[in-house]
Amino acid sequence: MISIVIPTLNEGEYLEETLSALKNQTYQDFEIIVSDSKSEDDTQKIAGKYGARIVVSERRGPAFGRNRGAEVAKGDVLLFLDADTILSRTALEGIDKTMKEKEVAAGTCAFYPLRGGPFDWLLFALANAAARIMIRFGVPQDPGNCGFYRREIYEKMGGIREDLKLNETHDLAMRTRPYGNFVYIKVPAFTSLRRYKKAGYMETIMIYLKAAITYFNENNVPDEKFYFPPVR
Repeated sequence: MISIVIPTLNEGEYLEETLSALKNQTYQDFEIIVSDSKSEDDTQKIAGKYGARIVVSERRGPAFGRNRGAEVAKGDVLLFLDADTILSRTALEGIDKTMKEKEVAAGTCAFYPLRGGPFDWLLFALANAAARIMIRFGVPQDPGNCGFYRREIYEKMGGIREDLKLNETHDLAMRTRPYGNFVYIKVPAFTSLRRYKKAGYMETIMIYLKAAITYFNENNVPDEKFYFPPVR
């Protein structure tokens, strides 16, 4: 079984489309866990409508939310999904097929812009190409919107680091290397462009680049160096 963990904070505007796509999957052996940080909108109501298990925790960021959701998960595979990421209809089937290969420890999906224009598709094509190259050369990359892990390996690694302001999913992916292969599968996940649209393309890209450089240089992305507020 696949346990899908979705961290949320006031995600009512986006969550229903995400959950609706899950209900339409060709593979149905999964559970949905919405790890909610005391949302003040209709997030929890929408989660309940789609039969999700709701875990309520303090507002301590998505890493904390993912870990809390994983604690109650029952599946052999943990899939961490963003609340504004829409899986293609055969995505879970593809993940299940991939994780039947014993040498695979974890992986990520191809990620594309949801309702994006030509520039967005070009930007994401470059990002996908970079991720595939780095994974091929032994540098796992999990952009955070759709990453899947064997539960036993996730637990051996101690879960996601909650001290990282950004790059916590990349860090989790990097730590899988002693346990098996980290793979990139071509089944698409479509993610919202809200941060690019609201915060600005250049500003968002520069924050991601700065965080990546800081992580690889210091093995840390400290809170005091990065201001990355939620975009609703």
